[in-house]
Amino acid sequence: MVQYPVSVILCTVERGNFLHYVMEEVLWLRSSVSELIVVVSPCQDGTNSILCKYKPYIDRIIYTAFKNVSIARNLGLKAASQEIVLYLDDDVIPSQDWIQHHVQAHQQGGKRYGCVAGIVIDYQRSTTPVQFARGVSSCWSENYPVLSPQLQKRYLSRPEWFPGVMGANASYQRKALLEIGGFDEFFEYFLEETDVGLRLLKGGYEITYIDVAITHYVQPSHNRYDRLHLTCWYALAKNTTYFALKHRLPDYPVLLFWLRLGGLLVYRCGLRILRLKWTHGLSNGVLLGYLRESWCGFKVGLEVGLGLKVGKDM
Repeated sequence: MVQYPVSVILCTVERGNFLHYVMEEVLWLRSSVSELIVVVSPCQDGTNSILCKYKPYIDRIIYTAFKNVSIARNLGLKAASQEIVLYLDDDVIPSQDWIQHHVQAHQQGGKRYGCVAGIVIDYQRSTTPVQFARGVSSCWSENYPVLSPQLQKRYLSRPEWFPGVMGANASYQRKALLEIGGFDEFFEYFLEETDVGLRLLKGGYEITYIDVAITHYVQPSHNRYDRLHLTCWYALAKNTTYFALKHRLPDYPVLLFWLRLGGLLVYRCGLRILRLKWTHGLSNGVLLGYLRESWCGFKVGLEVGLGLKVGKDM
């Protein structure tokens, strides 16, 4: 079997109930990659015992004291020795040709491709199972995750839109990631791959797409009880605000900027929190707590975002 110049980096945190299934699939791919690195965030479940079982197949296990996906990905990046790094989440199952398609795309693009993004399928969704395919994001972190090539092209003709990336199925040129400084560790969860994709584009690299898919099995975590009941409202508000300030268009009218950001925060946090009253019957006290967390996140994102020396002062 062909062995590709790929470092697979698996980041995991308190997903011991599903990690076994992911590792079993990784074993099928292990002989085709040069390196497998596992980065473990603080866990109080059976993660360590599961990893002990697969230790002979893992080149390096790295532990971090932080539940921060950007820190975990950067640790894996620094430890990686191969020219292509392929991140694997602990709640996805890759297809058998997953690595081959990513490598072929990088080889075809040469040094131009900073990132190769694939399709994400979620069969647990009640509507369409496609979760991501040729999506786009904006400088305000708005996103349309599933688009046809024609519709994507229409969005990309406007300066505020750029090719989107979903971290569950993305590979990177290691050199390109290192050049831009890796992942921004202010994004402990949410928008970290969107930010790194945009910075790669600003650095002169390209993002391309492949049709190979992975299957996403959404699991409970410290960030969510289920698909609708999130618990990460602080991070969502903080990162939305910070991202918009970090990547704002320099000539965009100030008033329109704040109106657009405010509307996005109301939609992304306020309305979704209120919806939990009807979908989960949560008490008013819990909902108020989530709203307070969002407000605190907004203030932190605002303070840090305004302190960035990019664009014009707001």
